[in-house]
Amino acid sequence: MASNNLLRDPDPLKPSYLPETLVDRENTVSQLSEFDPSSGRNLLLHGPRGTGKTTFAHHFLQFDDTTTCYISCDQFTTQYQVLKQVYQILTHEEIGTGHHTSDLQRKIEERTGQRPVVLILDEVDFLLLNDGGSLLYYLSRIENRENLSLILISSNHSSLKEQVEERTYSSLQTNRIPFEPYDGETVYQLLKNRAEKALRPQSLHREALGYIASTTQNASQALHWLRVAAENTEQRITEEDVASLKDQAYREYVDHLLQPFTEHHRLVYQAIEELDEENKVDTVNTGAVYQRYQDLCQAYEEESLSNRRISDYLKQLELLNLINVKYYYGGQNGKTREINLIPF
Repeated sequence: MASNNLLRDPDPLKPSYLPETLVDRENTVSQLSEFDPSSGRNLLLHGPRGTGKTTFAHHFLQFDDTTTCYISCDQFTTQYQVLKQVYQILTHEEIGTGHHTSDLQRKIEERTGQRPVVLILDEVDFLLLNDGGSLLYYLSRIENRENLSLILISSNHSSLKEQVEERTYSSLQTNRIPFEPYDGETVYQLLKNRAEKALRPQSLHREALGYIASTTQNASQALHWLRVAAENTEQRITEEDVASLKDQAYREYVDHLLQPFTEHHRLVYQAIEELDEENKVDTVNTGAVYQRYQDLCQAYEEESLSNRRISDYLKQLELLNLINVKYYYGGQNGKTREINLIPF
């Protein structure tokens, strides 16, 4: 890797960075200006990955005289895990193991009675996949309901109607706020704003930003790409530089998405990658993925998991928008799936 002489401050190119302003989200700000966290009503922020939902939540969803609890459900995927995190945020106390879910519910109800609480459940799709709607059902009927507002963030669902039971859906009363994909001009402006803070003067050609912005509408992908270019370029970043580093940038973006998950998630994804490259076909079937995954486990001296567990991991990779899956029903093998990688 080249020396990082182009990076003046790497933070603005990190996914966790919070800019002073958000590009092209004035309408969203306007919609949220009417949100009252003490109303007991809820929000659903939905849109594709890389449209600024998480950044927006951290940036704007902070309210006076209110406790805000942010939970990323790709890391905490059960009702118990989420409630434990909420309790620790509300109390600033560590809580040990061995508590029953009902104990945590009771403790949280006591705390929500003291002041309004806004609970942000990011990546809520993973919670729904793993734990169903049990947590949302409980939260929609919690004691002191008027003191709790939910903000749910989804990259896959524009409505909860098909994801939870009718009784839960009707009680949640979510107002939907869509995050539309960025266009090329907006991605360009976003990258330009970040580059001015992150890079040394005169270290970037405009054409390089234009190439990235014309290739992806995903701002997170674009920022990873620009950072990789800055780390691997010694003088000025050109269009040719970013074009040559496209595959490496996507690999680092994938690694970023998979960071909260297990080594077995990475091995399943690697199995799909290898099969895709070897076969030169659009799709691979699950049987081949299972077999290659087991081969990789043996090579890395990992104990392989059951096909059922790997099936769950495939669903999670699908939620991450790293793979497409087509389902086929019937035939001697029952339900089968064909899988293809989603390209950059």
